Amino acid sequence: MFPKSKIKKKRIIFLLAYVLIACLIVLITKPLYIYSILIVLLPPALVNFYWLHKSRKKVFIFSIVSTFLFAFAAELASRLANSWDVQSVLPRLFGLVPLENILFAFLNFFFILSFYEYFVDKDTTKKISKKFKYLIVMFSLFSLIIFSLYFYNPEIASMNYSTLALITLIIPSIIMFSFNTHLIKKSLLPVLFFAIVFFVYEVVSLKIGSWWWPGEYLLPVKLFGKTFPLDDVIIWYFLSTFALIGGYEFFADDFK
Repeated sequence: MFPKSKIKKKRIIFLLAYVLIACLIVLITKPLYIYSILIVLLPPALVNFYWLHKSRKKVFIFSIVSTFLFAFAAELASRLANSWDVQSVLPRLFGLVPLENILFAFLNFFFILSFYEYFVDKDTTKKISKKFKYLIVMFSLFSLIIFSLYFYNPEIASMNYSTLALITLIIPSIIMFSFNTHLIKKSLLPVLFFAIVFFVYEVVSLKIGSWWWPGEYLLPVKLFGKTFPLDDVIIWYFLSTFALIGGYEFFADDFK
């Protein structure tokens, strides 16, 4: 699972060390949420992307499409259910969707896929699969349904953590990984790495008031006197990374 190359091992340690130091700086300085995103996630994502050679275009396009055709709608459905909220200074779409989280979503896709390509998938394939158009269609339909329901009746468009995870992560992952169980093993390193990254960053964000959970959850616990749902740990830290890599391999890469 861990790369055999000494250079890649050192680079993984470098990325993790940077994130931990950046989170410490954020904890001490308490910047606005948007600045914490730029401090913690943007530099390592760009560095990791720079290390790529053949798959840069593919990673970037997949991340952009996923952000605009999926993340906006998913964020709207979740905000309608009050699943989470963040500190925002930028205008909110429909007065609900914080643009800071859209930036976060893009960097989430972009960083994970850059990491996966460089450290696991060997950065070998230049072309985007012809199946990518089917993902665009599915994302477009998802967004069309969510936004249409929102204009018809916002209550119908709302989706809590569990519902959103079932529709967008669990069912798609079961389908994709059942066709190629080898991808589970390939996904383990990114899943574990980003579980650490997201946990540290999320705990710091909760502590300084950048991120909070105002809704109802299956497994809520208290951290710093505030709600911290274990649903988030399971769904975001683990399932989302598996689903992202599975979707990327199935629709954009070679599914090997």
